[in-house]
Amino acid sequence: MNIWKWLFIILLLVNVGIGIWLFTILDGSYEAPSSENDNYVSSESGIEIKMNNDAVESVLNESINDDSLSISVDETGIMLDAVQEAYGFTIDTSIELDPVSTGDEVVFEISNINISDLPLTQDMLYSLIRTQADLPEGIRFSDVERALIVDSAVLTEQLEWDVKVDSIDYENDEWYFSITR
Repeated sequence: MNIWKWLFIILLLVNVGIGIWLFTILDGSYEAPSSENDNYVSSESGIEIKMNNDAVESVLNESINDDSLSISVDETGIMLDAVQEAYGFTIDTSIELDPVSTGDEVVFEISNINISDLPLTQDMLYSLIRTQADLPEGIRFSDVERALIVDSAVLTEQLEWDVKVDSIDYENDEWYFSITR
């Protein structure tokens, strides 16, 4: 009977150790992205293009080659939705984005993350997504801020023109780009 007591205590200690390890791995502290470059104004001359939310949403969804990932853009916000299968479970993930700076890189602050209603803090969810995400080249998660960073070189490669994002005002249905050769 004494051996079962010790086996139970050892199993309990292993479970506590795993819990502490998971908490330390997922417990990150991230800053809000800086808005220093908000409403970037291009100094180069070129073609200026204004698009509305529907056009941007359409372009973004067409450029994503993944059926499990979709982006919706409207006056209330920018939402990134993903559906993944893991171990026989469907994992629905939604991320609310808010653009905070433009120019060579567009920084989207991640304001809300929901992964299948997991009861974790936003920083823990961000750590989980950042470490597990497999993003295409030119798109990355920040290591210090809770933000998704998109390099404008991604647009440049597709269009073969130099594309800069000048200003994003999705609340008023306006996105401004400048294109140079």
